[in-house]
Amino acid sequence: MIQINDLATYDSVTRRDLSREELHSLVESFPALLWRIEIIRSRIEYLNRSMIAGLNEKTTLFLKSAEIRKNVVFKEDAILLDSFMEAVKRGKNAQTIVRIHGTGQETAWLKLVGWMPSKDVRYYMGYLMDVTDRIEVLKGMIERETEMQLMIELSDMPVVLVDLDTKMVLSQNAAALQLFMYSPDEFRGLRISDLFHHGMASVMHSLYEEILFARKWRGKALFERKAKSVFSAEASVLSLLFKDRRILRIALSNIEAASPVDSLAALSPATEPQNDLRAQRESELLKALEGQTELPAILETLFDCQLPHGSFDAILFSDIQAKKNRVFVYSFGEPFASMTQGEMYAYEGTIAQDIERFKLDSLIVDDTIDSIKSIDWALFIPKGIRSYFAKPFYQRGVLKAVMILCSLRPNAFHSDGMAEYAILFEPFRRAIQAWRTAHQARRAPRNA
Repeated sequence: MIQINDLATYDSVTRRDLSREELHSLVESFPALLWRIEIIRSRIEYLNRSMIAGLNEKTTLFLKSAEIRKNVVFKEDAILLDSFMEAVKRGKNAQTIVRIHGTGQETAWLKLVGWMPSKDVRYYMGYLMDVTDRIEVLKGMIERETEMQLMIELSDMPVVLVDLDTKMVLSQNAAALQLFMYSPDEFRGLRISDLFHHGMASVMHSLYEEILFARKWRGKALFERKAKSVFSAEASVLSLLFKDRRILRIALSNIEAASPVDSLAALSPATEPQNDLRAQRESELLKALEGQTELPAILETLFDCQLPHGSFDAILFSDIQAKKNRVFVYSFGEPFASMTQGEMYAYEGTIAQDIERFKLDSLIVDDTIDSIKSIDWALFIPKGIRSYFAKPFYQRGVLKAVMILCSLRPNAFHSDGMAEYAILFEPFRRAIQAWRTAHQARRAPRNA
């Protein structure tokens, strides 16, 4: 006889493979909109036709368009949704619940869940579900904040509390005072950057990004005492809400003496085109660009060099200023004729950010309509651009420029055409460098 306790494990449950028809029926009848994202291309596809009552015909656009999300989601919940979308971009498991303004004046509650399948890292899976009828139960889960986490001061580990908005130290325990060698009064006059070693700027940037969507961060970093001696430690950082104040709780463990080592990433130069015809086209283009320092003329010359098997309808130059969270876009081509030259966009959500995050040599988007990148919906789709090819350019290991070839047709660019696109790479790099040099020279007299 089988005992009830024998059925307590998942392996004891009878399972069988589903037929294609059964699987299709299961997916279609699932009470939520199922979707998956091809990560490298930021391309979304829907696996069923479920419609969310509060969104109706805009259901499939909700995950694609930042503008639609901005219009329907409660302003107070925008940070929750932004955090979820950031987790999606990073391929992190995530879930959240947000309120939206329904088609009438009613409030609807949506649950978003996303995860990375362990057996296929090319895709990110998720679903969008209307949970309005269960909100009373979920509300208690969402609003619960644990004040007790702030009060764990009996720990032997050094603990520091920092105001997330001002970045100023609020409090610390005795172990932190002993470790950093500051007095209590001195400590409360410090900023979080005074505790981290000055070479940890990128680590701190990563910390703030992670805190934004996950509310926690853990990693190894270098820190600096009052006497300027350096040590390494594992930092566990939690973002907490205490009396309407956002606070970081930083706890340090595995503390070791250390000496900082600076390292610079070396970039391998691009391989010269081997085909004689391509080399000739590149040489002619370099000659045509010689002496040009004005962007309109540079982009027009590059645009006129249409590729034999890869014609394009417009060319863009993105001037990247990642540290300032800014990207300035310049263009040539009919689709962008009405666009202001040097139009500014936030670095977050741009092509450049995807290239940096995934360390891509280039990026091809087959169809912008399937994209979830905010820049595609803000810049490309309104201009009728359906596909594009993007190539990054670096200076001393820092991404400074992106060249983007745009087409009004979907699937206009292919990875096997890379050697042909490469005709433009070196001429573009040299021309942009000449523009920067001339631009800086023109600014110098004004600053003198």
